[in-house]
Amino acid sequence: MSKQALCEFWVASSVKDGGAYRFRLYEDGSLEELQKITMDAPKYLELEGKKMWAVLMSPFAGKDESGIVCVNAETGEQIGEILPTFGRSVCHLAVDGEDVYAANYSTGNFLRLPEQVIQHTGTGPDPDRQTCPHVHGTFLSPDKKYLLVCDLGLDAVFTYTRDLQLVSKAQTPPGAGPRHLCFSKCGNYVYTVNEMGASVTAFRYADGVLTPVQTVSILPGGVPGAGAGSAIKLSPDGTRLYATERVTRTIATLAVNGSDLDLLASTDSHGKEPRDFTLLAGGKFAVSTNQFADVMAIFRIDENGIPVYLHSYDLPAPLCAIEC
Repeated sequence: MSKQALCEFWVASSVKDGGAYRFRLYEDGSLEELQKITMDAPKYLELEGKKMWAVLMSPFAGKDESGIVCVNAETGEQIGEILPTFGRSVCHLAVDGEDVYAANYSTGNFLRLPEQVIQHTGTGPDPDRQTCPHVHGTFLSPDKKYLLVCDLGLDAVFTYTRDLQLVSKAQTPPGAGPRHLCFSKCGNYVYTVNEMGASVTAFRYADGVLTPVQTVSILPGGVPGAGAGSAIKLSPDGTRLYATERVTRTIATLAVNGSDLDLLASTDSHGKEPRDFTLLAGGKFAVSTNQFADVMAIFRIDENGIPVYLHSYDLPAPLCAIEC
């Protein structure tokens, strides 16, 4: 009897001869590799219909500048030229229709293609990590009216209109270093994963304005401390948050009800440097991309919303995953 296919997903392999790999997930958790689109060390991927957008760390010969490329996801053919991000160490992107945004970590700025650039200024309290801005993520609001920008260097989440007019600025705890965010299912709350604080901050959200409410640790046992939070994702039913923590190499599962957060479990990511955690097949499965272990780990999500490890799949420096 043949196995039932549940979904397909892409993974960015962030090495020189890596690229975007497409996999099929089956009901027993097994994988089938379907396709590879070669790229020069892609960091993050986004799909827009048949188009796949990817941010590349340094694609231009002799230039210390990052780039954005678009390819046909079915054929792998490149669409147009690689465009500059007008910054260094690109690390995230958001796409909706003709609007493409990208975050530059080292230079503390972000871009709306083709060349509209916003430069942040200022410092944070950490003398090593926050001597300047570090933009780490760009995210569109559910209604697509606003762009939310996480700045690790400034302990802040900025809200802009889609044409990059500043609307508001909200702070996380000092030294927390917000990295990525997601919205609640109802759209009235925002949750940031804080890299340096190894924590999650819950905000109330209304028409582009965020108000911080609660911050909880994602370290095992919920003990506050330094760490390296990375990805944050919400379950399809809106009752569980998942946040990866790279120092302890764990996936934190939090119960969520509006702005109320409660750490339920910490699960071994089964690899070093879990950069991303992506739910698959309607939240029944998940993949953790363990960049420095060169493996991605596949999990089944149990009846309590906790990831249960199934197996690992070798892939050079897997960095992010997105379901097709």
